[in-house]
Amino acid sequence: MQYFKLSAILSLLPVTLVQYGYGSDTKSSSTVAFASASTAAASSGPLHIVKVGESPLKFSPESMKANVGDTIEFHFYPATHSVAQSSFAAPCTPLNGTSFFSGGIKTASGMNEQVFSITVTDTKPIWYYCAFTGHCAGGMAGVINPPADKTIEQYVAAAKNVSATVAPSKVQGGTLGKVQTTGSPTTSTTPSSSASGSAAVEARGGVSWTIFGLTGFAAITFGGLII
Repeated sequence: MQYFKLSAILSLLPVTLVQYGYGSDTKSSSTVAFASASTAAASSGPLHIVKVGESPLKFSPESMKANVGDTIEFHFYPATHSVAQSSFAAPCTPLNGTSFFSGGIKTASGMNEQVFSITVTDTKPIWYYCAFTGHCAGGMAGVINPPADKTIEQYVAAAKNVSATVAPSKVQGGTLGKVQTTGSPTTSTTPSSSASGSAAVEARGGVSWTIFGLTGFAAITFGGLII
């Protein structure tokens, strides 16, 4: 009878090992789902970042190509800068009453958490400048989809001769809000680390079920021999 009790105890041991199985399928599934959601959010559309004032009185890059539907996101640096749409013919002056304008963005240090975004709606040239006093005349201007016969260098040269920089009367033509956290570096890192984590969970789960099978087999065999 004592041998039979010992056999019964050994047969229960695998159940205990499974209950402390180093992880669960639920945890693995939630990690993979999170990685998929992050990837989908980050791949919603092309994004071009323009740094405003990181280099003194400069947009970086100051000239770029973009397709219809692309988003242009302006990131602001110290001290005070803005983005205002203009025309090649009239530098440092608003294009019209509906052209985009970010308003003056003051930044104490580093990159401001507020960004200004516009969406490219056609392939026509988009000229823009900083409307803060003296900045446009100092060369702070940019262009999206420049034509072959007009360059940002020509615009900047003409801007030096303007009598005054004109700022639009209100913020319009774009979206002003906090910078998104789903940039490219995060996208490239998060899925791979999450996938590694779920792979480790699945491996540990496999070990627990292997122990379950081997220990159960040993318990039954040993109990049978004793009986």
